Amino acid sequence: MATESVVQRAFAGGELAPALYARADQAKYLTGLRTCRNFLVLRSGGVSNRAGFRYVSPCKTNASTVRLLRYNSEVAGESILIEAGDGYLRFFKAGAAVQVSGVTAWSGATAYVIGDIAESGGVNYYCVKAHTNHAPPNATYWYAMPGSLLELPHPFGTAAFSWVQSGRVITLTQESAQPHELIFVELTRWVIQAITTAPTTPAPENLVLTPGGTGTRYAAYVVTAALAETYEESLVSNVVVNTGVAEPTPDAPHVLDWDAVTGAAEYYLYADPYGNGTFGFIGTATGVNQFKDSGFVPDFTVTPPLARTLFATSGNYPKRAAHYQQRRFFAHTANEPDAMWGSRVGFPSNFAISSPLQDDDAITFKIAGNQHHPVRNLVGLKSLVVLTDGGEWVVRGGADGVLSPSALSADQEAYYGADDVRPVVIGNAIVYVQARGSIVRDLQFTQTVEGFAGRDLTIYASHLFDPYTVAELDYAQVPHSIVWVVRSDGVLLGLTYLREHDIWGWHRHDTSGVFEHVCVVPENEEDAVYVIVRRTIDGGTVRYIERLESREILDFNTEAFFVDSGLSYAGAPTSNVTGLDHLEGEVVAVLGDGQVVYSGDPNGVNAESFRVSGGAINLPAAYSAIHVGLRIVAEIETLDLDVEGSSVRDKRKRVAGLSVLLESSSRAFRAGPDVDHLRRFEPAAHESTAPAVTGQVEMSLTSGFDKYGRVLIRQTDPLPLTILGVLPQVELGG
Repeated sequence: MATESVVQRAFAGGELAPALYARADQAKYLTGLRTCRNFLVLRSGGVSNRAGFRYVSPCKTNASTVRLLRYNSEVAGESILIEAGDGYLRFFKAGAAVQVSGVTAWSGATAYVIGDIAESGGVNYYCVKAHTNHAPPNATYWYAMPGSLLELPHPFGTAAFSWVQSGRVITLTQESAQPHELIFVELTRWVIQAITTAPTTPAPENLVLTPGGTGTRYAAYVVTAALAETYEESLVSNVVVNTGVAEPTPDAPHVLDWDAVTGAAEYYLYADPYGNGTFGFIGTATGVNQFKDSGFVPDFTVTPPLARTLFATSGNYPKRAAHYQQRRFFAHTANEPDAMWGSRVGFPSNFAISSPLQDDDAITFKIAGNQHHPVRNLVGLKSLVVLTDGGEWVVRGGADGVLSPSALSADQEAYYGADDVRPVVIGNAIVYVQARGSIVRDLQFTQTVEGFAGRDLTIYASHLFDPYTVAELDYAQVPHSIVWVVRSDGVLLGLTYLREHDIWGWHRHDTSGVFEHVCVVPENEEDAVYVIVRRTIDGGTVRYIERLESREILDFNTEAFFVDSGLSYAGAPTSNVTGLDHLEGEVVAVLGDGQVVYSGDPNGVNAESFRVSGGAINLPAAYSAIHVGLRIVAEIETLDLDVEGSSVRDKRKRVAGLSVLLESSSRAFRAGPDVDHLRRFEPAAHESTAPAVTGQVEMSLTSGFDKYGRVLIRQTDPLPLTILGVLPQVELGG
C-alpha cells in the first residue's frame, strides 16, 4: 500500500468556506484550512494560537451601549484607550485606568475654564462651563467624577457616536447632538467642547469714523481682525455709516478707530462708498487699531467673511467627519443625508465664505447620482473617498488636485455601497463594510485603471459572514497586519491582510462570552487590541474591558499568557492567588512558572479544585509566576486531501503519522483525523525536554481509512503553539 508525505507549507489562506472544499484548482486551497479557531494567521504564513485577553476593568455601566475609541499620541507608548458610555468618557493608558491626584480645592475667586478639575467635599469635579464663583455640585458648571478616576461627560447620551482624530483633537459626531471636540492637553487634562462654525478670532468692537470733512458723499466701513500665527480673519465689526462726508484725500483722510483685539497681528479694512451694501477691501492696519482712508479704491473681489451658523439645531447635526487637505469635513445630517460641508483651509471650525467665493472658502455640496446617496463614511486618501449607501465616490479638485469652491468634482467609482461601520485604512487601501453589512471589501487607487478598484474579501470565507453582519472593525498593523472584526453574534474574526503580497486569510476567535467591541491602540512596540466582552459570571451578566496579550514571548516561564479575562501574579512563591473577584464561580486555567497547573477544563476530574471562590483559588504547590484565567480552546483542521489533476480525492486514505514544523512552541498539543480521535503528542526519550521547541516533531496518529485525509490539531493547555507547516503521512487505499 502506497504511503506518501503531503506537505502544507503555509496557512495564509485562512479558514475557507465549504463552497471551496472542491476547489483544489484554487491557489487558496493549497494554503487554506477547514478550521482556524483561536489561531492567528501570521504574515509569514504560519499560524499561532492567540494569546489570552488580559482583564483590564469592568465597564462603568453594564449597558450594551458602552463603546471604545482611542487617542493616538505623538509619543510612543502614550496613546490612550477611551471608554464611552451613557454620557461619560473614561481613560486607560497601557491597560490601567487614568487617575487624578493632588487636585486643588475649589475657590470662589478662581476663574475656571472647561477642563479644570477642582475638589469639593471630598469629590473631584470637572468644569463643563467657564465661570467664576459657582460652587460644586452645580451641574450647569461641574461634573462629578467617581473617586480618583478621570471621567468626563459627553453630550450624546446612550447614542453611539462617530470619532476621527487630527492632531490632538478628536471630533465627535452624532445626529442627536451638536458636534463636539475632545482636546488632549495632558494625560489628566482634556477639554470637551461644542464646535461652533464661526471664526475663532474675535471681531473688533466699537468702530468709529471721524470724517476728513463734510460734504455730500456716502461712506460706510467695517473692520476685521487677524490673530498672530494663524492669521485667521474674524467676522466684521459694527458698521459705521456717514451720509454727509467729503471725498477722503491724503490731506483730509477718513480716520477709523476701534478697540484693539487681544492677540491680533493686523486688521483688514473694508469700505462701501456707494451705499450698495457690498464692502470691498481697502487696506491693512498692522500693529495699530487705527486706519486712515485717503481715498483708496475698494477691491470688490475681496470681501469680508460671511458668517454661517451650521450644525446648531436639531435635524442639522452631522453624523460623520473627516480631515482632508487641511479642511475638516462634516457629512450626513437628518435633513440633508447626502450633503457635505468642508471648512476653510487651515481652520477646521471656520465655515465662513466670501462673496465672490475665494479658493480657501468653506465648501458645501451634495453627492448627486442616479439614486439617493446618504453618506455613510468619509476617508481622506489620495482623494477624498466618500462611501454612500449607493456606491463609492471620489471627490477631486482641479488640475492641481486641490479642492476649492470653484474646482470640485464628485465621481462615482463603484456601485457596491457601504455600511455605517467605521472603515480602516491599510497603507493606501481602505477596508470597509459593504452595504447591508455582511461583506467586507477593500478599495485602492490602481494606476492601471486610473481610478479606485476593490474586491470582496469575504468571498473565500463566506460561511463566516452568512447570515451575520459586521458590527465593528479595527486594524492592528503590528505585528501581523490583522483587521479585527466583531460579528453581530459576538464572534471575533481576524483578517490577516497584506495586499502587496496578495495575502488575506480569515481566522475566528471565541471565548467564554460574547465580543461586543474592538479598538486598537498603538502601545510601544505593538498595536494593542482591546475588546469589550460580555460574560456570564456567577450567574450574572457583566461587561469587561480586556486587552489581547502580546504573542512575543521572551521568557517562556513568565510571559506565556494564554488565558482569557486573565490576571498574573509575580513575586515570592505562593499557592494562594487572590484578586479574582471578576471570575467568581468560574473554573480557571492556571500556568505556574511555565508549567500547566490546570488546563481549565470545566468537566475535568479536578475542576472543582480550580473554581474561584471568594475571589481566590488555592494551588497544590507554590509558584512565583502565575497566570490565571478562562480556558481557551484553539484548533486548526486541514482541508480534504486533494491535488489538482490527480485521483487522490476519490481514494480512501489513512493518516498514519504526522510531522509538524513548530516554532517556539510547547509540546502540549493533540492531533488526529477528527475531534473524536485526538492523541496527545509525546516526545521521544532522546528529544529535548526544553519547555519550548523549534523544529520538526513527529507523532503517530490513531486513525482509520476515510474519504478525507484531514488532520486536526488542538491546543487546550495555556501554552504557545506556532505551526509553520504540517506533513501528514498518508496511506492511499482503493
